[in-house]
Amino acid sequence: MRSSLYAGLAVVAATAAAHAAEWRVQRVDTPARVIALETLGDSVRVNAGGLWYHLIVSGDKASLRFIDPLARMKPPENALPDGKVMTGKGDITRVWLADPTQRYDHGVLGDKTEAGALAIETRDSRRYQVKLKDDAVFEDLEPRIADLDGDGHDEVVVVKSYLKRGSALAVIGLRKGKYDIIAETPPLGAPHRWLNPAGIGDFNGDGKTDIALVRQPHVVGVLELWTFSGNALRKTDELPDVANHIIGTRQIDMAASADFDGDGHPDIAVPSLDRSRLRIVSFAPHARDIASVPLPAKALTNIGLFQMGDGPPAIALGVANGALVLIRRVAQ
Repeated sequence: MRSSLYAGLAVVAATAAAHAAEWRVQRVDTPARVIALETLGDSVRVNAGGLWYHLIVSGDKASLRFIDPLARMKPPENALPDGKVMTGKGDITRVWLADPTQRYDHGVLGDKTEAGALAIETRDSRRYQVKLKDDAVFEDLEPRIADLDGDGHDEVVVVKSYLKRGSALAVIGLRKGKYDIIAETPPLGAPHRWLNPAGIGDFNGDGKTDIALVRQPHVVGVLELWTFSGNALRKTDELPDVANHIIGTRQIDMAASADFDGDGHPDIAVPSLDRSRLRIVSFAPHARDIASVPLPAKALTNIGLFQMGDGPPAIALGVANGALVLIRRVAQ
C-alpha cells in the first residue's frame, strides 16, 4: 500500500515538473535546405540539399556530420519499389510489402503503385504471404511489427485500402499455421479516404497495447486510439486537429512516441492539422495537450527523437523554410 502511494506521488511530482518546464524551439545549422529526415535504430539522419547527415548531439548543442553514401541493399524479389523492409526481434524477423499493383488510383504516397500482398519471414526461416483480393491494396510503405496482445507472438499492423470503401487499419497474425488478416477497423467509407498509423504503445495507461492512427490526415486530422483484443479492434479515444502526413509524399512518420511528461506512459508528438504547431499529446488519464509549440514554418519532414541532456527526448524535424529545428523541454 505504501509503495503504491509513493509511486503515485512520484508520478504526480514528475507531471508537475513537466508542466513547470517550457518547450522551446532551437535551430540547428545546416549546409543546405532540409528536405527529409529518417530514424534508423537510435540514429537520426537528415537530408540537406540531397546529401545525408547524422544528427550529432553534444551537451545542449546539435550539429550535422556527413554520411558517406552507402550501398543500398537489394530489395527482396517482387517487393514494393519504395517500401521498407522492417525487422523484428521476436518470431517475425522481416516483413515487407510485395506484389506491386496499380489497380488503385489514389496516389497519396507519391505514385499509384501499391502492394497487393505482404511478405513475412519468421525466425525459423519460413516465408509466408498474405495476398489481397482484387478489391483492395496495402496502401502503406512500412508494415509495423508488434506483439499487440502480449501472447509472445508478433502481429503486423498495416494500412489496407479498399478500392470502393477507402482505408482500414489491418492486423495480421498467425492463426492455424498461417498468417492472415485477423482484425481490421471499419473502412472510411469512400475511395481515396486514407489513414496513417501514428504509434503503438499503452497510451492511455490501461495495461493494453494501443494503435494510434490519424484519420484522413490531410482534411480531417483526428488522432484515434484503437485497442486489439479478442481478435477485434475497438476505438477507445480520439483527439482532433493533427496531421502526420503531407499528401503526395513518402514521409509517413510525422509522429513519434515517448514519455514526454514523465508519468510512465508514452505520449505522441505530432503536428497540428495546418502543420503550424507541434503538439505533444497524452491520453493518460484523458486526451490532453502536454504542449503546443509554434513552429517557425510548417512541419515538412518525418519526426526524429534523441536524447539531449536530462529529461524527455528532444524532437527533431525539418520545416518548410528549409530549417532543421529541435523542440526540447527546458526547465524554467
